[in-house]
Amino acid sequence: MKKTIRFFPGRMKVSFRKGPSGHLRQDPSDEAMRIKNNPALQDRSPARKHDLVKVDALTVVVRRGGDVSDQQELMGEYVLQFGKYKGKSSRWLLENDVGYIIYLIKKVDEEERDGRFNPQGPSKDSLLSFLDYARSFQEIEDLHRYLLSRQPAAPVASEADNLVGFGARTKDTWRQIWESRADGYAAFVLGVKCIQNSKMYNLQQYLLKQQRAESCPPPAEASTTSAASTPTSTTGELTQICKLVLYVNI
Repeated sequence: MKKTIRFFPGRMKVSFRKGPSGHLRQDPSDEAMRIKNNPALQDRSPARKHDLVKVDALTVVVRRGGDVSDQQELMGEYVLQFGKYKGKSSRWLLENDVGYIIYLIKKVDEEERDGRFNPQGPSKDSLLSFLDYARSFQEIEDLHRYLLSRQPAAPVASEADNLVGFGARTKDTWRQIWESRADGYAAFVLGVKCIQNSKMYNLQQYLLKQQRAESCPPPAEASTTSAASTPTSTTGELTQICKLVLYVNI
């Protein structure tokens, strides 16, 4: 039985803009700059639902003879429903403004960690779909990891000096939250279910640690008495041994 070879004459792949050394360029292309700097060129129409965007993308890929089973090719034709580049395809954004993509990844990651990201609505559906598409490219993931590795961690004197970083008490330290726990805010934080490694989660771990330290009972007195009596007992035994040695020598 002969193996069927499928040929897609209209298949399209992303063509990244690269610098002389082969690294991805993060600056916007001339076309992207024109759109960013001219609001009249930006699409202000209502965001379309994800299902409709997908159907349109399927139609585009089929008409040009592309491979609809290739998720990267298909998602590359999804029309963006958010931001200044709304109305452009996902593939176009990869080819024209990688710096903006890195900004979006960082912004969404921070909002998810802080529990502030709201994934509701067609615009957010489009954003999350695009980020899945963008991060499926090794070039984007490598650049993102490289940029993260270059960010120095802000030094703090101790764990308790970390800033809350969210809500009404964003500028307070963890120590201040614990020391003012009588006002109920610490109890509120401990009762919230949040994302692991988010700012609120890390504060929760600190507060739990403080609770455990506060509830730890002091050492029992019996242990202290027993420990204190040990040297006396040992001294008595040594005295008896010395007397025995003297008696034998006599």
